[in-house]
Amino acid sequence: MNGFIVNIAISVFLILFIPYDTVAVANPAHPGQPTFSAKQKAEFLLVRKQYEEAILAYQSLLKEEKGDSALFRGLVKAYEGANKLKDAEGYIKDYLSARAGSSAGQYGLGYFYYLSGQDTEAKVRFEEAVRLEADNALAWNNWGASLSRTKSYTLAVEKVKEAIHLKPGNSMYYNNLERIYGEMGSAGLFLADYQRYVKNGPRFVAQGYGRQIAKTLRQEAFKQYSQGKLDDAVKGFEKIVVIFEETGYRAGLVPIFFGLAVLHEENGDEKTAQKYLKEVLAINPNHIQARGMIK
Repeated sequence: MNGFIVNIAISVFLILFIPYDTVAVANPAHPGQPTFSAKQKAEFLLVRKQYEEAILAYQSLLKEEKGDSALFRGLVKAYEGANKLKDAEGYIKDYLSARAGSSAGQYGLGYFYYLSGQDTEAKVRFEEAVRLEADNALAWNNWGASLSRTKSYTLAVEKVKEAIHLKPGNSMYYNNLERIYGEMGSAGLFLADYQRYVKNGPRFVAQGYGRQIAKTLRQEAFKQYSQGKLDDAVKGFEKIVVIFEETGYRAGLVPIFFGLAVLHEENGDEKTAQKYLKEVLAINPNHIQARGMIK
């Protein structure tokens, strides 16, 4: 394999360590195309730290659409980024003055209080948000996060698990749950939850837990890689393969197999590298980098 292809491979390998959600939000496909919605534009501005523009974008959405909690979350974060967090309180209170029954608005005000460190006020608003709309997963999740700051860990776990039950595809909730378990001094409970869902299902919840565990393993593997410990990095990726295979998360195997191919190639094991490239192409025959490296 020539050096040019190796450099491409290593670059792609490094990309593997960027969190899934960051990639999805920070690089929306085909800007300007019809699929690039007004909400995606607001999210993009927020990720790009164009906070003033993001505030206006979110405010426009809240005028035009029925408010949802994700819009309020983005709006408050934009205010925070612009060093105008206090202004968010006034805007949301004005919104609620005409829409007191808005679960999303109550969540937005609670999120403002949460970011301001006012946990008592935040919990009141999150509780009201879920009273108004029992399936407001963001409110359940942030309610749990707020409870954890006051060391009410048992209740915090209960609230975050409700968020996972409602929206099992949202990685933020698993990340929050793992953090709370860690603060409790019971980090092993996250793995125990994962193993229980692997055994009993539902599979898509097991995948959510598995992806969170894989993220931690990926970060550790990158650390090992950066220290030149290629064998240890390989072991980390192999653990991820086990997790994705036992949860049936086949799509997640593509970047992991490709990462293993790159690691083995750099480690001088051409035969094993080619084996993993074939694994990649068996799942995704159009994988450009793998096709360029295969022999």
